[in-house]
Amino acid sequence: MYAAGAAERESYRKSRRDRAIRQQKRERRRMIVLLVATLVLIFAVGVGFGTLLTRAQEPAAQDEYKYYTSIEIEKGDTLWSIADTYMDAAHYASRSDYISEVMSLNHMGDSSIVSGQNLIVPYYSSEIK
Repeated sequence: MYAAGAAERESYRKSRRDRAIRQQKRERRRMIVLLVATLVLIFAVGVGFGTLLTRAQEPAAQDEYKYYTSIEIEKGDTLWSIADTYMDAAHYASRSDYISEVMSLNHMGDSSIVSGQNLIVPYYSSEIK
């Protein structure tokens, strides 16, 4: 009888220990999740304030307006040399983007141009025309 009671008490103690261990693990997970969430929030707030401070220190950008002009192709001209002359790096990611726009504006199927041909090209200026 005593042995049966002792085994039952031991089983009860073991189940209580297992529950306590599971509870500790849950609490540990909650703390880790809370810590990670706090760190992410602190990082996001820091980046946000850093961005605001950077914008506050930037000088006011001068307004620029997009215009189009017609040019006559001369001997030796290429779309790349035209891009070098008229393209504004602040408004185009690359020369290829500018050339694609020129080709689209002029309904060109390929990049070949001929001396004497007229092309419409975009450019940017701070002057109002």
